[in-house]
Amino acid sequence: MEFKYKARSPEGRISEGVLQADSQDAAVAMMRERGMMPITLEMRGGGAKGESLIDRMKRMGTITMRDRAMFFRQLATMVKAGLNIGNALNILADQTKNPRLAFAIRKVKVAVDSGFSLSGAMRAQGEFSTLMVSVIQAGEEGGRLEESIDRLATFLERQDELRRKIVSAVSYPVVVILFALFILYLLITVVMPRFSQVFKGLNVPLPEITLMVFDLSNWMAEFWYIPLLAMLAFAILIVWMNRNKQTRPYLDRVKLKLPILGDIYFKSIMARSNRTLASLVDAGVPILRALEMTSEVTNNDVIGRAYTVLRDAARKGASLGDTAKNIHVFPIMIAHMMKVGEETGQLELMLDKIAGWFELELDEKIKRLTAILEPILIIFVGGIVAIVALAIFTPIVTAIQTMM
Repeated sequence: MEFKYKARSPEGRISEGVLQADSQDAAVAMMRERGMMPITLEMRGGGAKGESLIDRMKRMGTITMRDRAMFFRQLATMVKAGLNIGNALNILADQTKNPRLAFAIRKVKVAVDSGFSLSGAMRAQGEFSTLMVSVIQAGEEGGRLEESIDRLATFLERQDELRRKIVSAVSYPVVVILFALFILYLLITVVMPRFSQVFKGLNVPLPEITLMVFDLSNWMAEFWYIPLLAMLAFAILIVWMNRNKQTRPYLDRVKLKLPILGDIYFKSIMARSNRTLASLVDAGVPILRALEMTSEVTNNDVIGRAYTVLRDAARKGASLGDTAKNIHVFPIMIAHMMKVGEETGQLELMLDKIAGWFELELDEKIKRLTAILEPILIIFVGGIVAIVALAIFTPIVTAIQTMM
């Protein structure tokens, strides 16, 4: 079998290459005979030998934040109970329901048994992010692996809870609006054309609102694909702009300035980024590396650049709190809390409080928005029905009056 490796030479240089070995253990032994310290080692060609196509297809699914949080929570519990890492990983690989995550855990277990550290084994698997690996590595280096795993599990659980709050807030209005648009589409393309034929036979004058609705229904019945193509093109444009390096900064600025939703988006990023930075600092990750990783998890170019500015200032020895005061993205409260944290030596505690405050604000904002949206959506749906009813019944009443 062929193995792709990344290792540190006796001189301290990082080298990469490919070697032939009968197993992963044999590959590790071969590298150590050469005086090389393995960093990552993975078999070329993807899946394991003899693996079926069906098994590979099962592993094409996604791994949710909840799956990762549950894995690290169970791992922390087992390690605290006295199980060694190898046995804990073996148990978790068997009981994890997500096929992709279970396969990754098995590969991590094999690497750990071959002499790799837990962080080194996870670094070779794309299912575990750089942030997760860094927290685990900091725990290993500081002799606090159990605490680091537990802290990482708590962090992922809070992130998952935050994500579910946002999804829950958005789901209700989206479902109602889509249902209203679907009903409107049926009324315009199916019901209204039939009434249009009936009114033509009655030869009665039609009010402007009825003529407008009939014209719209006739156009929709004939060119129904145009609105669908327009929405599809708009969605593709947004996705393209979000992935393009030149247009993404502009789109990220627009997201932050959206009415109502922009504030929710901003608070969610602030909660996530400050919670991330607090967890990394508390885990013992160097502040420069922690700020760099925090800028990556913001998923917003504007706020990500702000954390990059903080990193560059920290590299020169500047205070995070003083630097944050001059960055308009950060509220003044964040700058003051950072300053207090630096002066008292409790930066991670202050950052954690900032994240908690934003999460509380976000929760209240979502509750208020949901309470306001309910009557607005009812009025919206009722208004659509009222317009259609007015367009239909007005000429009917006129026709009855004419016959009398």
